[in-house]
Amino acid sequence: MNMALYPPRNKIPDVNSPQVKAWVAEIDWSKVPNIPVAAGLAPETPHFPKCPPVEELDRTTCWWTCYGCTAPTDIITCPSTNQWGLTYDDGPSLVTRTMTKFLLEKKMTATFFIVGSRVLEFPDILREQVAQGHHIGMHTWSHSALTTLTNHEIVAEIRWTEKAIRDVTGLTMKYVRPPFGDIDNRVREILRQMGYTVVIWTKGWDTNDWRMLMHEIPEREILQNFKNSLDNRAIVRSSNDKPAGPITLEHDLSNDTVRVSRTLIEMASSRGLQPMNLATCLG
Repeated sequence: MNMALYPPRNKIPDVNSPQVKAWVAEIDWSKVPNIPVAAGLAPETPHFPKCPPVEELDRTTCWWTCYGCTAPTDIITCPSTNQWGLTYDDGPSLVTRTMTKFLLEKKMTATFFIVGSRVLEFPDILREQVAQGHHIGMHTWSHSALTTLTNHEIVAEIRWTEKAIRDVTGLTMKYVRPPFGDIDNRVREILRQMGYTVVIWTKGWDTNDWRMLMHEIPEREILQNFKNSLDNRAIVRSSNDKPAGPITLEHDLSNDTVRVSRTLIEMASSRGLQPMNLATCLG
């Protein structure tokens, strides 16, 4: 790919470019709630949100990060109790092929939420994922928390990723997972107008595999927590409080996360839970 045709990798795209201005003009801004841009957690992490004190939270914003609010339109479960929405964030990466090889051997497909910047690095891996029948979703350009971005920055993050993936695969995505699950009603409306359905994950089914990369959690703890989730599958409920199947959060980022994922798939399959991509479980 000609990287000169795209924004710098892992940076929030310039909103003053003619291309972004054209994309911004497509949005009906009168419908977007006037919710302030969230403050960053710290100077070194300006695009991870800082939650205000509980007594200062405006709960009408339905901010997932700070009080776990999901909208009725957010996808958080699969409709059938024996379905498992198998999803991976933050790729493609060098180890994605290891993950997809295992899934191919098991005749399974998953949903991969793709970071636009990494498409520039690994376009061939993305093409292979599509060719193997995997489902591709949106995960922004720079992996910044969307509530910390301006309206125009959100548009730029989505549309540049959309363009990169379409240039590589010819496909346009329908589903988006906001980085860190960070979303409020301002972000939701912008995403809705761009044609996207929001996917979070089922409460209690975040594997926290990424914490192994930070040396914050041992593998045995991830496996035990997943076993506990399997033991309590009966409490999984959809947004309208019906019995449902879980959607997990995993990452195809390292040999460790891939190894753990293979073990989780074996554990769940032996308990009658059927791993599948989101497009399949949602019909």
